[in-house]
Amino acid sequence: MTLLHRYLGAVIVALFVLVMLWALVLRVLGRTETPTPLWAVQHWTENLLVLQTVSGLILLLIGRRVVGEPLAWLHYLYGSLFPLVAIVGGRLAGLRRETREYVGLAWGSFFAFGLTLRALQTACGNTLTELGRCVGL
Repeated sequence: MTLLHRYLGAVIVALFVLVMLWALVLRVLGRTETPTPLWAVQHWTENLLVLQTVSGLILLLIGRRVVGEPLAWLHYLYGSLFPLVAIVGGRLAGLRRETREYVGLAWGSFFAFGLTLRALQTACGNTLTELGRCVGL
């Protein structure tokens, strides 16, 4: 379960980056409508984040703890609560706009990306080498 939790965390971080970059390209191109595939990627990223949170809770309940940094307890906030708030806020911001809903998605993904990356760092280490080793790169 721990490997699944690690890899899923890395996939979620990558998907948030994808949503941000996709929205940036749409903005540069001047598009006003949000493509359906972007909504789908955002939706599935949110679903994976919920799955990640549930798997983290299971790991916590069976006694697996984050080790490493003295403030490792922040892993639980960075990895679940804060990103969920960010993506809900981004989605609400996107839905309130009449055009360019992707702007809200991009901002929500930006904050959720930073928070989920920080969750990975609290579990794996702060350097790129440590992060890569942790997720098997």
